[in-house]
Amino acid sequence: MASLSESNKSNEERSLPERDADFSRWIVSAPFDLLFLINFGWPLLLVPGISTGSDTAVDFWQVYFLTLPHRWITLLLVLVDRDRRGNQGFLLLSLTIALACVVTGSSLGSGAFLCLGLVDYVWNGWHFASQHAGVLRIYSRKVSGGNEWLERWGLRGFIVYVILRSSGGLIWQHGSVPVFESISTYLDFAILFLPASILITNMQFWSWERLPKLLYLVSVLLLYSGYLLATHFHWSRFILGLASAASMFHAIEYLAIVSHYAQRRERIGSTGMMRQIALHWLSYFTIFLVSLGAFGVWISNPLLGYESLWQGLNLWAAFTHYAFDGLIWKLRRPETSRALGAS
Repeated sequence: MASLSESNKSNEERSLPERDADFSRWIVSAPFDLLFLINFGWPLLLVPGISTGSDTAVDFWQVYFLTLPHRWITLLLVLVDRDRRGNQGFLLLSLTIALACVVTGSSLGSGAFLCLGLVDYVWNGWHFASQHAGVLRIYSRKVSGGNEWLERWGLRGFIVYVILRSSGGLIWQHGSVPVFESISTYLDFAILFLPASILITNMQFWSWERLPKLLYLVSVLLLYSGYLLATHFHWSRFILGLASAASMFHAIEYLAIVSHYAQRRERIGSTGMMRQIALHWLSYFTIFLVSLGAFGVWISNPLLGYESLWQGLNLWAAFTHYAFDGLIWKLRRPETSRALGAS
């Protein structure tokens, strides 16, 4: 019986996708990682003519067909996938209700959501940083290298600083008070030691096996370093493009990770609704993106009078997305690590 069990286990392991044979390098595959995780195309948003005044030529598509779906897909995933809920069902439900009460209470109390705007911006900044650190952690598990503390906390601190600094959210407004202007000048350049240190530690004992991780690091750090320098030197022609690139990078990366997870769920994890969805993931995923994006365009029309309601729903979805992501994707849990091919 033991021999038969071992044989079945061996057959199951061999049945996993061919990409698992390339475990030591890419998360999915070279083309997939370069397009959707490393996002090597983001510099195109800096091409002259892409930025047009107060927005960019891709903002409409980004807002409705990337940013909007990447938030709502987390709620859908938790609803249909028992593996992501795990033994946290009560906690997730409690958070959902509590956040709905907070958003509703804010609307009833002030007639708007301005009081939650700062919370959303700061939490979103931490969320961006944590997601990039999480993807970097997957690469680190595959190819090792680097300094774990720097990659976990240094990267988070750097990205959060850049996002807050770009909005003048670091206590002072750039240039408003001479002493604060001097402090921000020193801090802006001092904080660049973090990305430099992360890159240097990853170049130690270099091997080609670590190329995917290095490419990911270069892409992320170049984006946020450029964003910081553009903010510092008031390069307005680049700030908007870099801000759009950061948002697009984040949304595409998250949708790519969810898609990678869904494809693996065809063969691993529990049975149930998510397994059935995973078997036809591309079709369901496309329908979800197009339908939600189109609905968002329709309900956002001021003539319908649903703007406040839709704003509140999206704010609730955003907060729930931030909270859930901090709970359902923890790599230190063996089942999550295996589900993402990081163990």
